[in-house]
Amino acid sequence: MQLNIKDKKILFELEKDAWQSNSAIAKVVGLSKDAVGYRIKQLESKGIIRGYRAMIDVSKLGYTLYRIYFRWIDISKEELNKIIDFLKKDKGAWWIGKLDGSWDFAFAYWSKTDKKFYDFYKSFSEKFRKYIKDKLISPIISYKEIPRRYLTNSKMNFDFNVEDKKIEKFDEVDFNILKMLSKNSRILLIEIASKLKLDNMTIFHRIKKLEEKKIILGYKVDLDVGRLGKDFYTVEIDLNGFSKIEELKNEIYSLPELTARSASIGGNDLEFDLELENSQEYYKIIENLKSKFPEIREIRYFRVIENYKLIGMPEE
Repeated sequence: MQLNIKDKKILFELEKDAWQSNSAIAKVVGLSKDAVGYRIKQLESKGIIRGYRAMIDVSKLGYTLYRIYFRWIDISKEELNKIIDFLKKDKGAWWIGKLDGSWDFAFAYWSKTDKKFYDFYKSFSEKFRKYIKDKLISPIISYKEIPRRYLTNSKMNFDFNVEDKKIEKFDEVDFNILKMLSKNSRILLIEIASKLKLDNMTIFHRIKKLEEKKIILGYKVDLDVGRLGKDFYTVEIDLNGFSKIEELKNEIYSLPELTARSASIGGNDLEFDLELENSQEYYKIIENLKSKFPEIREIRYFRVIENYKLIGMPEE
Protein backbone atom coordinates (compact mmCIF):
# COMPACT_ATOMS: atom_id res chain seq x y z
CA MET A 1 0.00 0.00 0.00
CA GLN A 2 1.47 3.35 -1.07
CA LEU A 3 1.85 6.02 1.62
CA ASN A 4 2.64 9.70 1.13
CA ILE A 5 5.46 11.44 3.00
CA LYS A 6 3.15 12.81 5.70
CA ASP A 7 1.83 9.33 6.51
CA LYS A 8 5.38 7.98 6.68
CA LYS A 9 6.47 10.78 9.00
CA ILE A 10 3.54 10.07 11.29
CA LEU A 11 4.42 6.37 11.38
CA PHE A 12 8.06 7.19 12.10
CA GLU A 13 7.08 9.41 15.02
CA LEU A 14 4.91 6.59 16.38
CA GLU A 15 7.88 4.25 15.88
CA LYS A 16 10.04 6.50 18.05
CA ASP A 17 7.40 7.14 20.71
CA ALA A 18 3.87 5.81 20.34
CA TRP A 19 2.88 7.41 23.64
CA GLN A 20 3.40 10.96 22.44
CA SER A 21 0.31 13.07 21.74
CA ASN A 22 -1.13 13.91 18.35
CA SER A 23 -0.23 17.54 19.09
CA ALA A 24 3.46 16.64 19.50
CA ILE A 25 3.41 14.61 16.27
CA ALA A 26 1.66 17.48 14.46
CA LYS A 27 4.50 19.90 15.30
CA VAL A 28 7.09 17.56 13.76
CA VAL A 29 5.06 16.54 10.71
CA GLY A 30 3.71 19.99 9.87
CA LEU A 31 0.00 19.22 10.11
CA SER A 32 -2.77 20.17 12.49
CA LYS A 33 -3.56 17.98 15.49
CA ASP A 34 -6.91 17.00 13.92
CA ALA A 35 -5.25 16.12 10.61
CA VAL A 36 -2.77 13.85 12.40
CA GLY A 37 -5.62 12.17 14.30
CA TYR A 38 -7.56 11.63 11.07
CA ARG A 39 -4.55 10.13 9.27
CA ILE A 40 -3.82 7.79 12.19
CA LYS A 41 -7.44 6.59 12.13
CA GLN A 42 -7.12 5.96 8.39
CA LEU A 43 -3.90 3.98 8.87
CA GLU A 44 -5.63 1.93 11.56
CA SER A 45 -8.73 1.28 9.43
CA LYS A 46 -6.56 0.13 6.51
CA GLY A 47 -4.80 -2.37 8.77
CA ILE A 48 -1.37 -0.75 8.45
CA ILE A 49 -1.41 0.14 12.15
CA ARG A 50 -2.45 -2.95 14.10
CA GLY A 51 -1.91 -1.50 17.57
CA TYR A 52 0.57 0.08 19.97
CA ARG A 53 2.71 -1.46 22.68
CA ALA A 54 5.23 -0.68 25.35
CA MET A 55 8.62 -2.33 24.86
CA ILE A 56 9.22 -4.11 28.15
CA ASP A 57 12.46 -5.69 29.35
CA VAL A 58 11.00 -8.72 31.14
CA SER A 59 14.48 -9.83 32.22
CA LYS A 60 14.30 -7.03 34.80
CA LEU A 61 11.15 -8.66 36.14
CA GLY A 62 13.09 -11.87 36.73
CA TYR A 63 12.35 -13.73 33.50
CA THR A 64 14.82 -15.48 31.21
CA LEU A 65 13.93 -15.48 27.51
CA TYR A 66 14.59 -18.66 25.53
CA ARG A 67 14.49 -18.99 21.77
CA ILE A 68 13.84 -22.40 20.22
CA TYR A 69 14.33 -23.18 16.50
CA PHE A 70 13.33 -26.40 14.74
CA ARG A 71 13.79 -28.16 11.44
CA TRP A 72 11.06 -30.75 10.98
CA ILE A 73 11.06 -34.25 9.54
CA ASP A 74 7.98 -36.15 8.30
CA ILE A 75 5.49 -33.78 9.90
CA SER A 76 1.94 -33.43 8.61
CA LYS A 77 -0.19 -30.31 8.74
CA GLU A 78 -2.37 -32.01 11.35
CA GLU A 79 0.60 -32.75 13.62
CA LEU A 80 1.99 -29.23 13.17
CA ASN A 81 -1.36 -27.84 14.29
CA LYS A 82 -1.17 -30.03 17.42
CA ILE A 83 2.23 -28.48 18.23
CA ILE A 84 0.89 -24.97 17.66
CA ASP A 85 -2.14 -25.65 19.88
CA PHE A 86 0.09 -27.10 22.61
CA LEU A 87 2.26 -23.95 22.60
CA LYS A 88 -0.68 -21.55 22.39
CA LYS A 89 -2.10 -23.00 25.62
CA ASP A 90 1.17 -22.64 27.52
CA LYS A 91 1.46 -19.27 29.27
CA GLY A 92 5.25 -19.30 28.95
CA ALA A 93 5.19 -19.33 25.14
CA TRP A 94 4.93 -15.71 24.03
CA TRP A 95 5.75 -15.98 20.32
CA ILE A 96 5.19 -18.79 17.80
CA GLY A 97 6.07 -18.55 14.11
CA LYS A 98 6.35 -20.54 10.88
CA LEU A 99 9.61 -19.83 9.06
CA ASP A 100 11.18 -20.03 5.63
CA GLY A 101 14.94 -20.34 5.25
CA SER A 102 17.49 -21.85 7.64
CA TRP A 103 14.76 -23.02 10.07
CA ASP A 104 11.18 -24.27 9.66
CA PHE A 105 9.63 -23.18 12.93
CA ALA A 106 10.41 -21.20 16.05
CA PHE A 107 8.94 -20.11 19.32
CA ALA A 108 10.08 -17.98 22.23
CA TYR A 109 9.53 -18.82 25.87
CA TRP A 110 9.98 -16.93 29.10
CA SER A 111 10.53 -18.53 32.48
CA LYS A 112 11.54 -17.39 35.94
CA THR A 113 13.67 -20.50 36.57
CA ASP A 114 15.76 -22.88 34.48
CA LYS A 115 13.92 -25.76 36.13
CA LYS A 116 10.55 -24.49 34.93
CA PHE A 117 11.83 -24.22 31.37
CA TYR A 118 13.48 -27.66 31.64
CA ASP A 119 10.20 -29.23 32.77
CA PHE A 120 8.30 -27.51 29.98
CA TYR A 121 10.73 -28.58 27.26
CA LYS A 122 10.88 -32.14 28.60
CA SER A 123 7.10 -32.34 28.31
CA PHE A 124 7.19 -30.82 24.81
CA SER A 125 9.95 -33.15 23.66
CA GLU A 126 8.22 -36.26 24.97
CA LYS A 127 5.17 -35.44 22.85
CA PHE A 128 6.82 -34.22 19.64
CA ARG A 129 10.42 -35.50 19.53
CA LYS A 130 9.83 -37.72 16.48
CA TYR A 131 9.15 -34.70 14.25
CA ILE A 132 12.30 -32.78 15.27
CA LYS A 133 15.20 -33.18 12.85
CA ASP A 134 17.40 -30.39 14.25
CA LYS A 135 16.97 -27.87 17.03
CA LEU A 136 18.68 -24.86 18.57
CA ILE A 137 17.82 -23.63 22.06
CA SER A 138 19.47 -20.46 23.27
CA PRO A 139 18.79 -17.89 26.00
CA ILE A 140 18.36 -14.37 24.61
CA ILE A 141 20.49 -11.95 26.63
CA SER A 142 19.65 -8.81 24.63
CA TYR A 143 17.07 -7.78 22.05
CA LYS A 144 16.84 -4.17 20.96
CA GLU A 145 14.30 -2.80 18.52
CA ILE A 146 15.07 0.15 16.26
CA PRO A 147 12.65 2.68 14.73
CA ARG A 148 12.01 1.93 11.06
CA ARG A 149 14.32 4.50 9.47
CA TYR A 150 13.40 3.38 5.96
CA LEU A 151 10.08 5.20 6.37
CA THR A 152 11.77 8.61 6.13
CA ASN A 153 15.45 7.79 5.38
CA SER A 154 16.31 9.20 8.80
CA LYS A 155 19.68 8.79 10.52
CA MET A 156 19.90 7.85 14.19
CA ASN A 157 22.65 6.78 16.56
CA PHE A 158 22.27 3.61 18.62
CA ASP A 159 23.93 2.12 21.66
CA PHE A 160 24.08 -1.64 21.11
CA ASN A 161 26.26 -2.66 24.02
CA VAL A 162 25.09 -5.74 25.91
CA GLU A 163 24.77 -4.76 29.56
CA ASP A 164 24.50 -6.68 32.80
CA LYS A 165 20.95 -6.54 34.06
CA LYS A 166 19.58 -6.67 37.56
CA ILE A 167 16.12 -7.67 38.66
CA GLU A 168 14.18 -4.57 39.69
CA LYS A 169 11.59 -4.33 42.44
CA PHE A 170 7.98 -4.10 41.33
CA ASP A 171 4.57 -4.87 42.75
CA GLU A 172 1.22 -6.09 41.47
CA VAL A 173 0.13 -2.57 40.49
CA ASP A 174 3.29 -2.10 38.40
CA PHE A 175 2.74 -5.49 36.79
CA ASN A 176 -0.85 -4.63 35.87
CA ILE A 177 0.25 -1.28 34.42
CA LEU A 178 2.84 -3.07 32.30
CA LYS A 179 0.27 -5.57 31.04
CA MET A 180 -2.06 -2.76 29.94
CA LEU A 181 0.71 -0.79 28.24
CA SER A 182 1.99 -3.93 26.50
CA LYS A 183 -1.43 -4.27 24.85
CA ASN A 184 -2.02 -0.58 24.12
CA SER A 185 0.68 2.00 24.79
CA ARG A 186 -1.67 4.85 23.78
CA ILE A 187 -4.17 4.00 26.47
CA LEU A 188 -5.19 7.08 28.48
CA LEU A 189 -3.88 7.50 32.01
CA ILE A 190 -7.44 8.02 33.22
CA GLU A 191 -8.41 4.60 31.81
CA ILE A 192 -5.51 2.83 33.57
CA ALA A 193 -6.34 4.69 36.79
CA SER A 194 -10.01 3.73 36.56
CA LYS A 195 -9.24 0.04 36.05
CA LEU A 196 -6.77 -0.04 38.95
CA LYS A 197 -8.88 2.27 41.16
CA LEU A 198 -6.04 4.77 41.61
CA ASP A 199 -5.62 8.44 40.73
CA ASN A 200 -4.01 9.68 37.50
CA MET A 201 -0.89 11.14 39.13
CA THR A 202 -0.12 7.88 40.94
CA ILE A 203 -0.24 6.03 37.60
CA PHE A 204 1.86 8.73 35.92
CA HIS A 205 4.61 8.57 38.57
CA ARG A 206 4.65 4.77 38.54
CA ILE A 207 5.10 4.75 34.76
CA LYS A 208 7.96 7.25 35.06
CA LYS A 209 9.62 4.98 37.66
CA LEU A 210 9.27 1.99 35.33
CA GLU A 211 10.92 4.05 32.58
CA GLU A 212 13.74 5.18 34.89
CA LYS A 213 14.44 1.56 35.83
CA LYS A 214 14.43 0.73 32.09
CA ILE A 215 11.76 -1.87 32.58
CA ILE A 216 9.83 0.14 30.00
CA LEU A 217 12.27 0.75 27.14
CA GLY A 218 9.90 2.81 25.00
CA TYR A 219 6.59 2.82 23.15
CA LYS A 220 6.16 1.52 19.64
CA VAL A 221 3.55 1.22 16.92
CA ASP A 222 2.71 -2.30 15.69
CA LEU A 223 2.73 -2.22 11.88
CA ASP A 224 1.59 -4.79 9.34
CA VAL A 225 4.75 -4.46 7.26
CA GLY A 226 3.31 -6.76 4.59
CA ARG A 227 0.90 -3.94 3.71
CA LEU A 228 3.96 -1.73 3.24
CA GLY A 229 5.40 -4.25 0.79
CA LYS A 230 8.02 -5.54 3.23
CA ASP A 231 9.13 -8.98 4.41
CA PHE A 232 10.75 -9.66 7.78
CA TYR A 233 14.21 -11.31 7.67
CA THR A 234 16.34 -12.47 10.59
CA VAL A 235 19.99 -12.64 9.53
CA GLU A 236 22.65 -14.75 11.28
CA ILE A 237 26.36 -14.23 10.69
CA ASP A 238 29.32 -16.36 11.79
CA LEU A 239 32.87 -15.00 11.53
CA ASN A 240 36.34 -16.46 11.07
CA GLY A 241 37.77 -13.80 13.37
CA PHE A 242 36.76 -10.73 15.34
CA SER A 243 39.36 -8.16 14.30
CA LYS A 244 36.83 -6.26 12.14
CA ILE A 245 33.67 -6.94 14.12
CA GLU A 246 33.14 -3.31 15.20
CA GLU A 247 33.46 -2.09 11.61
CA LEU A 248 31.03 -4.81 10.52
CA LYS A 249 28.57 -3.79 13.25
CA ASN A 250 28.75 -0.16 12.12
CA GLU A 251 28.07 -1.23 8.53
CA ILE A 252 25.02 -3.24 9.63
CA TYR A 253 23.76 -0.46 11.91
CA SER A 254 23.91 2.01 9.02
CA LEU A 255 21.32 -0.01 7.06
CA PRO A 256 17.98 1.88 7.07
CA GLU A 257 16.23 -1.50 6.74
CA LEU A 258 17.58 -2.64 10.14
CA THR A 259 14.78 -3.04 12.70
CA ALA A 260 16.40 -4.96 15.59
CA ARG A 261 19.53 -6.64 16.81
CA SER A 262 19.84 -9.51 19.26
CA ALA A 263 22.48 -11.37 21.24
CA SER A 264 22.12 -14.89 22.61
CA ILE A 265 24.12 -17.60 24.32
CA GLY A 266 24.90 -20.39 21.88
CA GLY A 267 23.66 -18.40 18.90
CA ASN A 268 25.59 -16.73 16.10
CA ASP A 269 28.30 -14.08 16.24
CA LEU A 270 25.90 -11.43 14.92
CA GLU A 271 22.11 -11.59 14.70
CA PHE A 272 19.83 -8.85 13.41
CA ASP A 273 16.48 -8.21 11.73
CA LEU A 274 15.77 -6.50 8.42
CA GLU A 275 12.56 -5.51 6.63
CA LEU A 276 13.02 -5.74 2.87
CA GLU A 277 10.93 -5.51 -0.29
CA ASN A 278 12.21 -8.72 -1.88
CA SER A 279 14.95 -11.37 -1.92
CA GLN A 280 16.94 -9.36 -4.47
CA GLU A 281 17.28 -6.56 -1.91
CA TYR A 282 18.42 -9.11 0.67
CA TYR A 283 21.09 -10.61 -1.58
CA LYS A 284 22.34 -7.16 -2.57
CA ILE A 285 22.91 -6.27 1.09
CA ILE A 286 24.54 -9.64 1.86
CA GLU A 287 26.88 -9.52 -1.14
CA ASN A 288 27.95 -6.02 -0.14
CA LEU A 289 28.75 -7.22 3.40
CA LYS A 290 30.70 -10.21 2.09
CA SER A 291 32.75 -8.08 -0.30
CA LYS A 292 33.67 -5.57 2.42
CA PHE A 293 34.31 -8.14 5.15
CA PRO A 294 36.09 -11.34 4.03
CA GLU A 295 36.14 -12.35 7.72
CA ILE A 296 32.52 -13.49 7.28
CA ARG A 297 32.40 -17.29 7.33
CA GLU A 298 28.71 -17.87 6.75
CA ILE A 299 25.46 -15.92 6.48
CA ARG A 300 22.03 -17.50 6.92
CA TYR A 301 18.55 -16.09 7.12
CA PHE A 302 14.98 -17.02 7.81
CA ARG A 303 11.72 -15.22 7.12
CA VAL A 304 8.68 -15.28 9.36
CA ILE A 305 5.86 -16.27 7.04
CA GLU A 306 3.14 -16.73 9.67
CA ASN A 307 2.70 -15.73 13.31
CA TYR A 308 0.51 -17.90 15.52
CA LYS A 309 0.95 -16.12 18.86
CA LEU A 310 2.52 -12.89 20.06
CA ILE A 311 2.10 -11.32 23.49
CA GLY A 312 4.09 -8.50 25.03
CA MET A 313 4.07 -9.50 28.70
CA PRO A 314 4.03 -12.66 30.80
CA GLU A 315 0.51 -13.58 31.85
CA GLU A 316 1.58 -14.45 35.40
